Amino acid sequence: MSEPEYPLSTQGLVKHYSSFTAVGPVSLKVEKGWIFGFLGPNGAGKTTTIRMVLGLIRPNKGSVKIFGEDPFKNPVKALSSVGYAAELPNFQTFFTGEALLDFTGKLHGMSLSKRTRRSKELIDMVGLGDHASKKIGKYSKGMVQRLSVAQALMNDPKLLIMDEPTLGMDPAANIYFRDLFKKLAGEGRTLFISSHQLDEVQRLATHVGMINRGHIVFQGTTDNILSAFAKEYLIEVELEMIDDNVVEKIKNLGYVKNVEVETGKLYVTLNEKKDLRADLAEDIIKSGGRLQGLSLHKASLEEAFIETLRRGE
Repeated sequence: MSEPEYPLSTQGLVKHYSSFTAVGPVSLKVEKGWIFGFLGPNGAGKTTTIRMVLGLIRPNKGSVKIFGEDPFKNPVKALSSVGYAAELPNFQTFFTGEALLDFTGKLHGMSLSKRTRRSKELIDMVGLGDHASKKIGKYSKGMVQRLSVAQALMNDPKLLIMDEPTLGMDPAANIYFRDLFKKLAGEGRTLFISSHQLDEVQRLATHVGMINRGHIVFQGTTDNILSAFAKEYLIEVELEMIDDNVVEKIKNLGYVKNVEVETGKLYVTLNEKKDLRADLAEDIIKSGGRLQGLSLHKASLEEAFIETLRRGE
């Protein structure tokens, strides 16, 4: 893939503050249609990296390309296809939700009819239809985050960069926005999401980058990171009835390390880090067990994240 085809790429980004290196070097390549989870502890360099990507602060070294364009050399062209949702955005509280989106549309050069249609569509999309004419100063934290996502989508961006987009939202809203973000990616958009909500990122992201102390310590698919940090694979087995003979036969399978029975389920630890659910299902049925469900547990993103920090990488 040639460089201009990447929605977002950085090469050797470094940012110094006096003698302190906040970021660097950071090199990333994010491809079209990815949902990229950008993870790291507080102070790791996530926000500084995002600000350099958006051309808000200039790096001491390195380069940024957005669809092949440099946001420092040609900011209008580079950022015309970008939407940005900030963490806890500082919107003017005298605006109503619909007025803010209308103002955003003006900044993007949209006609009155187009921005009226687009703002109505987005207000409904993010679940603020009953609050469109309410002043932002009376919005809850979760409502402000919803409005931030709507504002980021106003120019129908190809690349959506979001910093903690579901902060302050309730569980039902988290599920709704997770589905919305997947839909946006399915339409060909690329999403770059910085978040501390690791369980949400695990459910959402196709790819993950971890930053610690200003350095990228892992970059790859979500499946790759879960496999890399899994100590072992475990399969949760739900049977119609726990049969001691079936349990004993499972324990004697060559690929099984251990079997534990707990709360009416079997927890089967495997000898290798492989997804052997099909094999196990077949062997359980052969042994006379009445199978109702199988779930594979590798490692959680939270476990991988903590292990990365523990290693001090």
